[in-house]
Amino acid sequence: MTSLPLLVLLALADSGGAAPLLEKGERLFRQGDTAGALGAFEEAAQADPKDPRPYYLKGVALEKKSDVPGAIAAYKQAIARRGEFAEAHNNLGALLIARGDAPGAAAELEAAVRIKPDYAEAQYNLGVARDALGKKPEAIAAYKDAVRLKPADAGYRLNLGAALRRGGDLDGAVVALKEATRLGPRDPMAWADLGMVLSDKKSYDEAQAALEKATTLKPDFALGWNRLGRVALKRGQVPAAVSAQQRARKLDPKNGAFAADLCRAFIEEREAGKATAECRAAVDLDPKNPLAHYELMKALVAKGDCPAAKTALGRFKALPGIKPEAQKQADAIAASCARAARK
Repeated sequence: MTSLPLLVLLALADSGGAAPLLEKGERLFRQGDTAGALGAFEEAAQADPKDPRPYYLKGVALEKKSDVPGAIAAYKQAIARRGEFAEAHNNLGALLIARGDAPGAAAELEAAVRIKPDYAEAQYNLGVARDALGKKPEAIAAYKDAVRLKPADAGYRLNLGAALRRGGDLDGAVVALKEATRLGPRDPMAWADLGMVLSDKKSYDEAQAALEKATTLKPDFALGWNRLGRVALKRGQVPAAVSAQQRARKLDPKNGAFAADLCRAFIEEREAGKATAECRAAVDLDPKNPLAHYELMKALVAKGDCPAAKTALGRFKALPGIKPEAQKQADAIAASCARAARK
């Protein structure tokens, strides 16, 4: 959301009777008197019902009050009075993203960048909307435009790096995320995302260093500890992996994915009982997570509880979207338990 300077807003229409009220409202808003500002904007709208500015500024003030439905309505009223209002389209699009309406958001943000192609924030928000729609190449293009227009913004590079990673361009992701850490050296998420891409590239020393930086900057960063644990496990550092995953679980006890990762670490540590308990917790927390069911089956096999492992296998295979190769691998693990039981 952008609070457009009044000096720019005044160029949108003739000054008319609304201008003094808009100036008063913006002054009150900047002083922290949101209620007073809203009153002034309402008066301005009554003074000149065709002027889009009072509705736009009313939307900004309502966002400040966390009145999202009211802000959405206000931005729509501004656009109804002046369709070529890029800032109103941008702010409306950003709110629609937050409400989960990615198609509606994309339409508003495409309008914003059509009206104002050099609008970096709108390009960035368009990338977020396209990401939500699963349009990876289009999202990357929008993030690249945002970075080009505002190269010193670490957050834009952070999202570009994450999108490039999802699109499979790991080298490009590393470049973007290293630049994000340079621009925002105290941003733990930038270091954590860089760590995961470096891990994807099997650059485990660098990955671990980046994730240790993330958890040093933010010791209560559950995701950072989780990712550090994953890298430690890939490096064969099982006790370190268990310790990091336990830290993540303690910080975010309702995260089923973290429980599944701790289960996996316990399996590698040959603690089948602890692994089973963690995987059961993972399934309870997130019943639709295939990884939780898969790891539970492995834990039960390690424990020697073959009937329960067979039940877990069935639940895993019943989940939607499980690929045939994953099913085949799961069948082989379950079958190994059955063969061991016969010996």
